[in-house]
Amino acid sequence: MRILTASLILLTALGLTGCGMGPTVFLNRDYNYQFLERVAVVPFDNLSDNQGAGPRATRIFLARLLASESFDVVEPGEVTRALDKFTAGGRFSELTQEQILNIGKELKVQGIFVGSVTELSELRSGSSTTNIVTMVARLIETEKGSTIWSATYSSGKRGFWASVFGGGGKTQTEAIRACVDGILKTLIK
Repeated sequence: MRILTASLILLTALGLTGCGMGPTVFLNRDYNYQFLERVAVVPFDNLSDNQGAGPRATRIFLARLLASESFDVVEPGEVTRALDKFTAGGRFSELTQEQILNIGKELKVQGIFVGSVTELSELRSGSSTTNIVTMVARLIETEKGSTIWSATYSSGKRGFWASVFGGGGKTQTEAIRACVDGILKTLIK
């Protein structure tokens, strides 16, 4: 009976702690964030095996950023035009300092968000599926071209009870949205 009681207590404790990991965050505390009024969101790179993950993450990030009403956000078409003018393609999360300064002047922004989807995968267990997403986002100020904020976040991990008893996980879109929300909460309160 004691073994059964101890086992139930252990299982309950494991279930309450969950299996998620918090964000990894860099925040330049010397930067005056009140200076940021107008920002641009550069299309996110896709480093995962899932085609289309970058554009989907970009659209969701842009929508959630607009919903926060924290910044004036440049329209995506204007961002694309500036990128075409100052870059030759490649990974947008790897813009040079000169490109950042030029894009900042062209768009009249104080900050540029860049990011990448590093993982978007399905984890199958029996009849249930869990979508796992990991994203990295950075905010680069356009006066000097330096990173002032960066966050990495993973979402979509199944909880303990879903692992034991089964149950559906989040769709890919829901997992991306949760990941974006987790990232943005580290910058926007």
